[in-house]
Amino acid sequence: MAGAGVYGKTTRTKLSFALGSYASVFQAEIYAILACGMEILKTAPKRTTIQICTDSQAALMAIESSKVKSRLVLDCKKTLNDLASCNRVILTWVPGHSGVPGNEEADRLARLGSIGYPIGPEPILGAELLVCYYGLEDSMRCQATTQQR
Repeated sequence: MAGAGVYGKTTRTKLSFALGSYASVFQAEIYAILACGMEILKTAPKRTTIQICTDSQAALMAIESSKVKSRLVLDCKKTLNDLASCNRVILTWVPGHSGVPGNEEADRLARLGSIGYPIGPEPILGAELLVCYYGLEDSMRCQATTQQR
């Protein structure tokens, strides 16, 4: 099971999300940034500097890329752009598992989310192409084995 966590030092926000069995680490990291942006948008801040930290370089590269390869990344970019329309938004990479207090708390919240049960049908965030490929491959192998008997 995958989970995502959001921790806001200034707002004292603590959020955990259960993302189910099919979500990848990459999807969980993108979802955490998306959820963080959505949470900040609820307060409708204006003319302020907002810093969002992540330990995922892959997530930052996907968000900064001009090529969008998933709906989740597109939703994340849109939310961050909405937030940046009236604010200065800074995305910052922090090293994972190195004692950065806010990141350690976000990781703890993500682990908490990973032991929970998602609300709604799986896959929660959509299935990545590789997951679909291996699922189809397993299904075909099973079908071939059944036909040989």
